[in-house]
Amino acid sequence: MSATFEYGVCRLRDLQVPESPADENPDKPSATRPLNTLLLNDRPVRTSKRFWSSLQMRFGFTTNIFRYFTHAEVFRRISARSPDDKIRYCLETPEGYTTSRLLAVSNPTGGLVDNDELDNLLTRYRAKERGYHDGIVRSFHTPRHGGPFTIAGDGFEAQYVIETPIDGFGRPMVYLAMLRQICTNGAIAMTPAFRSEINLGKGTGKSGAKATFGLERALEGFNNEEGFAALRQRFEGSTRSWASIHEVSRLGRAITNLTALSELPLRYTPKGGDGGSVGDGYSMTARYRQITGDLMGMYGLANLDAISAKRQRTLPTACRVYDLLNFASELATHHAKPAGARKLQAFIGDLVSGEFDLENTADQFADWRDFFLDESAGSAAKRKR
Repeated sequence: MSATFEYGVCRLRDLQVPESPADENPDKPSATRPLNTLLLNDRPVRTSKRFWSSLQMRFGFTTNIFRYFTHAEVFRRISARSPDDKIRYCLETPEGYTTSRLLAVSNPTGGLVDNDELDNLLTRYRAKERGYHDGIVRSFHTPRHGGPFTIAGDGFEAQYVIETPIDGFGRPMVYLAMLRQICTNGAIAMTPAFRSEINLGKGTGKSGAKATFGLERALEGFNNEEGFAALRQRFEGSTRSWASIHEVSRLGRAITNLTALSELPLRYTPKGGDGGSVGDGYSMTARYRQITGDLMGMYGLANLDAISAKRQRTLPTACRVYDLLNFASELATHHAKPAGARKLQAFIGDLVSGEFDLENTADQFADWRDFFLDESAGSAAKRKR
């Protein structure tokens, strides 16, 4: 990854709020003005959302306190009450940057898997793929037991994903996943039903042997046959279930929100072939509507919100739940930024962990595509089942 990480221990009083009229204006609530810069032992550092979340958890306060007190006053009062409490910090310096970013603070006696240690572990246990975003390393692995299998004619491979925080805030999480081989779409069941935690125990110093014991066990021989069987069963059930208006709308809103946040591109430009104008591309939401069908025309409505939420769960669309899962996983794997990909994977996990609105209402599975967005690839691979 193109960043370096630095770990250390300090006291809260070693974090100072820069003197600035904008930051210390008593007429303005601090909560309306996020504090983006601090001084760590007189060294300027940028703050992050993980820093504020971890600091609040470490000292037991919430963001609402900044509505009544300035950041400097809150730091001063906590330091006065707990002058000897130490915090462990993690600084991230992206390649090409001179100012470091303060990722998170944690208890110095808690377990920690630092970046170098994790990199060695993932290399030793041959992680298939790895990526980093905002203090968390996500790695993909193949379980020891279980080989490729087929769902509705598509080849799949069982995988598990480990999300390891390298800044000491939180525990490593293991999620069950499935890789659709024809298009390398990775569908991660990011939900508590298909998730397990790894206890790091107590570390000695920066990191210790005990801190990595549970993580090494997961890398060495993780297997959850019942969980993988349940996940496979849910995907098989999705091929026999029409997607309801409610399910289609949920994913549609997620796509719209991620596009507005620039976590998804507004338009997709295909690499070539017959997939529209290579120069202009086409809208993500327009492609999604082509898959789900013209719902307003189908039901003769000007606005789908005119249908009650309860009624939306009973009305079918032109696609299966399986199509929603594959479309969401394609966006998450190939098009979304890391934060957006995580939200799409959370949608997948939430969808497969419960019962579909129209469970087992479809008895045939007809046309399919390996890719939904790349028309040139999809049209070449389309076939009948």
